[in-house]
Amino acid sequence: MAVLTQSSAFHQKLGVGDNDDGVRHRFVGSCKCGDKAVVVEEKKSPSDQTDSGARSEFYTRVSWPYRVCFYAINAFWVEVFWTALYEFVLTGDLRLVGYSSIWSLLIYGLGFLGIEIGYFYMRARGINVLWRGLVYMLVSFAIELAFGLVLQQFGANSWDYSEQFTYNLFGCIALEYAPLWYFGSIAFEQIQIKACTSAIVPEK
Repeated sequence: MAVLTQSSAFHQKLGVGDNDDGVRHRFVGSCKCGDKAVVVEEKKSPSDQTDSGARSEFYTRVSWPYRVCFYAINAFWVEVFWTALYEFVLTGDLRLVGYSSIWSLLIYGLGFLGIEIGYFYMRARGINVLWRGLVYMLVSFAIELAFGLVLQQFGANSWDYSEQFTYNLFGCIALEYAPLWYFGSIAFEQIQIKACTSAIVPEK
C-alpha cells in the first residue's frame, strides 16, 4: 500500500486524494482525536478511470507512549543546544558544550504530554492561541518547580537559577524565562503537537 502523506485524515470526515501512481485514497469515518481511520484504497484503470479494485486497511493514531518519547527526545536536544548557545554568549566558548540530564527526558515527556492534552481541551472550547500560550507557560513553570523541588531532596536537580537570575523561586524556576516558555510552548504546539498527533500508522 502506498505511504500516506495526507495528515488531514484525522481532521475531516471524508476526503479524497490522488497519488501519482494512480491510487485514490478515500478517508471514511469519524476522525476525532484518538479515533481510528478507515483508509480505502481504490485503484483506477488508466484507460477509463473506473475503479478496478479496492481494499481497506485500518490506521490508528500514534499511541501516547510513543508521543511521550518523541516529545522527550526533541526537548532534550533543544535543551542541549540552548545551554551550549547560552554558554557561548556568556563566555565565548567555541566548544559549544551543552548539557542536560536523563531526568529531563521524564520531565519533558510527561510535561509536554500534559500540554498536548491541554491543547485539545482549549482548542475545542475556542480559546485563542495567545491565551493557550499563557496557560502553557504557567504549566511549564509549575512542572519545573514541582520536579525541581523533588529532585532537590535527593541532590539530583541538574539546574539552579539562584545564582544567575534575580527573580527565581527556590532556584527551581526563573521568571526571566517567562518569554522563552511562552513563545517556545506556542511553537511546540504549532509544530510538534500538530505533527505528532496528526500522524497515522497501520493498525496491526
